[in-house]
Amino acid sequence: MYLRNLTYPRMMLGTPTNSTVSMIAGNQKGVTITAQEGRQDCFVQMWFNAPRDTSLVFQTDIWNVVGDQSTVRNGYVLIAELDPWKSLCSAANTGRISLKFTPTRDFIIRLACPDSGSANFTQPLLMTEAEWNELHALGEGYFDGDLMPLTNGGGEGVTILIPFMPPTLIIGGLAA
Repeated sequence: MYLRNLTYPRMMLGTPTNSTVSMIAGNQKGVTITAQEGRQDCFVQMWFNAPRDTSLVFQTDIWNVVGDQSTVRNGYVLIAELDPWKSLCSAANTGRISLKFTPTRDFIIRLACPDSGSANFTQPLLMTEAEWNELHALGEGYFDGDLMPLTNGGGEGVTILIPFMPPTLIIGGLAA
């Protein structure tokens, strides 16, 4: 499984909670989450109902975090299973984060920002841990943001096939 471009708000992100979502100017692979004035617990999330019992890795770059960072609950990125709720992992640091987890049922990936603040999320990737290990071994500078070999020396003479099996996406309770 390989997913990319998870940051198109109209396609992948559910209804924001106490926040607004906007595309980062000039960057089709990123969003800004901004807290609504005076609101708390500000986030947007994506719902997935597959795959299960497979080790996954979610990676994103978090930057330009503004506001009281002590107000963010469970981090800027939270991954949790649903029905019943079970937190799988979270991160509250800026820069590139990579979170490994193994869902056993429906799960969400939540992107949050501080109360009365905002945060940028770019280059999100979701893939199996096995694929992550293969791609990570090739090095950071080998791929562009869509995991395509760079034309300036990256991937020369090498062909990489990445299977694409999109999970069923649930937004607002309806399967997409």
